[in-house]
Amino acid sequence: MKTLAFLLILITVTRCHDPFQVIFQWNTIDVMWPTEEEQQFAITHGDYIPANNFIAGIKFWKGKMYLTVPRWKEGVPVTLGVTSATPMNQITAPKLEAFPSWEMQKVGDCSAFQMVQSMEIDPIGRMWILDSGRMSPLSVEVKTTCPPRLVILDLEKNGEVLRTYEFPTDVARHGTAHLNDIVLDHEDGGMAYITDSGREDPGIIVYSLRNNTSWKIRHDSMKIKPEAVKFMISKSHINMPIPVDGIALSPANSKERQVYYSPLSSFHLYSMSTWVLKNNIENVDGYVKELGRKNSQTDGMVMSAKGILYFGLLADDAVAMWDTKMSTSFTTGQRVISRDHERMQWPDTFAFDEDGNFYCVTNSLQNVLNNKVNISIPNYRVVRTRIGVKNYQYLENGTAPEQPEIPTSAANKINLAMVTGLTILLAFVIQ
Repeated sequence: MKTLAFLLILITVTRCHDPFQVIFQWNTIDVMWPTEEEQQFAITHGDYIPANNFIAGIKFWKGKMYLTVPRWKEGVPVTLGVTSATPMNQITAPKLEAFPSWEMQKVGDCSAFQMVQSMEIDPIGRMWILDSGRMSPLSVEVKTTCPPRLVILDLEKNGEVLRTYEFPTDVARHGTAHLNDIVLDHEDGGMAYITDSGREDPGIIVYSLRNNTSWKIRHDSMKIKPEAVKFMISKSHINMPIPVDGIALSPANSKERQVYYSPLSSFHLYSMSTWVLKNNIENVDGYVKELGRKNSQTDGMVMSAKGILYFGLLADDAVAMWDTKMSTSFTTGQRVISRDHERMQWPDTFAFDEDGNFYCVTNSLQNVLNNKVNISIPNYRVVRTRIGVKNYQYLENGTAPEQPEIPTSAANKINLAMVTGLTILLAFVIQ
C-alpha cells in the first residue's frame, strides 16, 4: 500500500507540469551578418565554424529571447545574441542578432565580450553578464586575452553599459577562471553569486553592487568528485571533470535565503546561507549543508518564486524538481517532471518569462565535447512548459521587491557635475 501511495503522489506531482514543447530548434546556430561579404570572409578565414556554435544561457525580457553562445572553440562570431521570444513567420531556427552590437563581439578587444557563458536579468531590465575573457578552452591552443569581468547592461536603453567590473586575480584567476552561472540578490545593496568552474581554483564568487568589490568562498563541496566524472549520454562517453557549476537562490520573500549549488562532476546537492557568503566567512565547514544525492550529474538549476528548485539530470535526459516548501527532504522530495531521450539531451540552463512560461535549453553538449556534432540534424533546442509563476527574484504574486540602484562612481559624479555646470553656463550665455 505504501508503494501504491508513493506512485500516486509521483503521478500527481508530475501531472502538475504540462509536457515540454519544442519552441525553437537549430541544426546550427547562425547570426544576422552585417553584410554578405563579412559572412563569406568569416567562413573563409575560420571566424565562423557552424559546428562550434552552440547555445547555453537563456533569458527573456519584454518579448525578446537572449542567448549565449560560449566560445569554447574557434569560429564563434557572436557570444551574446538576441531574437524574438516567439517564432516569427513560423521560423523556428532564427538567426541571432549580435547584442548589444557587433562591436561588443570583437575577439581580442578587452572592452568587448570574449566568452559569455551565462547572464541574468533583474526585474528592472538590467542584464548582468559574465565574461570569462578566456578564449577557446576546448581548442588545442588556449587563448587567454582578457581579465574575467562582470558587465551590467540596461535593456531599457538598448544595452547601454551601466557598469564594468574586472575581478582581481585572487578572486578569479586570469586565464583559468570559468565564470559559469549567476544568481542575483536584491538585498544589502545588491549582490551577485557566481560559480567559478575553473579547475585550479573553483568556488562561489560574491560581488557587491553597492561597494563594487568581490571575494570568493571555497569549500570541498565545490570540488570535483571522482565517482561522478565519467558518464554517458546517447552512447557518448563523457570524461571531463567540472567543479561547481549550477547555482540557484531561494525566493525573494525567504526569511533566510539559501544558495543551492552542485559541481557538475558530483551527485550531491549542497546549500549555504547567503549570510555566510555576504560576510566572507573564511571557514564555511560548519555552514555547508549536504542535502542529498541525485541519480545523475546536473548542469544548470533554477528556483521559482514559489520555492521550487528545477535541475537537469544529464545522464537521464531529464528535468527534475524539488518543492522546498512542501518537503524539507531533498532525498525524498525530488521528482522527475520530464524525460525525453531524443529532445532533452543535456538540459543546460533554464529561464522564466513574464507570462509564467518556463524554458529549458537542451544542447546535446556531449557531441560538442566529443567533436561529433552532425549539422544535418537538430542539435540545439529551446523547450517550454507553463508553470504560472516567475523566477526567484519575484514574489509569488508576480511583483518584485525594490531593486538596488547602481551607485554613481566618484569619477562619474565629477563628470556629471561638469556637464551640469556647462549646461547652466551655456544657458546663461544664450540668455
